[in-house]
Amino acid sequence: MISDLVSGGSFVDWPLLATAEVSPANLRVDPAAGLFGLAIVRRDGFLADAANREAVAEAIDRTALTAAIAPNWDAADRILPDILDSAALPQVPGWTLLTQDERRIAARQRVAAWSGGPVSLRIALPSGPGATLLYAQVAASLIAVGITPERVAQDAEAELVLVDAVAPYDSARWYLATACVLCGDGAQAAITAAREAPTLADRARRIAEADAAMNADVAFIPLARPLRWSLVSTRLRQWQPNVRAWHPLNRLRADTN
Repeated sequence: MISDLVSGGSFVDWPLLATAEVSPANLRVDPAAGLFGLAIVRRDGFLADAANREAVAEAIDRTALTAAIAPNWDAADRILPDILDSAALPQVPGWTLLTQDERRIAARQRVAAWSGGPVSLRIALPSGPGATLLYAQVAASLIAVGITPERVAQDAEAELVLVDAVAPYDSARWYLATACVLCGDGAQAAITAAREAPTLADRARRIAEADAAMNADVAFIPLARPLRWSLVSTRLRQWQPNVRAWHPLNRLRADTN
């Protein structure tokens, strides 16, 4: 069967393109905005301490990770991609000022200083070749600092779970609330305060406070921005890339009959 459109591709199935004879003219990538990273969903043992959660975040080589899956895939080291409707610039983790080697040394020291025994982390991921490549890169980074990783199914018990979500609208609070799968009470309260702010100016200030609280809490480990792609026939001239990765069928051709 021949199709004019294959839509909804993600990082999971991107590697399959290497096995298909796809013309570059038919491969389209959306500049999707959103979250792609690991939410920390257990806060006990090694992960009970924010400094230890930060060690996990700084250990991961994001450049190697994205390059192993797709070319020109942008890595991310912060939750907010831009200021959006916050009153302040996005919070940036302090370890971003370090080289990758320096980050790994710092992370290795945190793991070595842990007195609770060997550190192991279960990582919940979807199935598919892209997820396998993702796990290989994350696992290599964690092993390099003394952490034993284990891949489990997306719905299994885990310490880390993948979040891959396109933002439905431009809202800094959406990013923070979506990243707060299991964040601390202070970060959760700050996000709630942003939602309940009485004015836009107050909301912007509250969002900035929530961003700072999430950065300090280290409840989410940003890795990249969502990867979304489509295969599009050249006759679908109305197809337009967009940050929502949203392509209504009635907007693909000028002649909809």
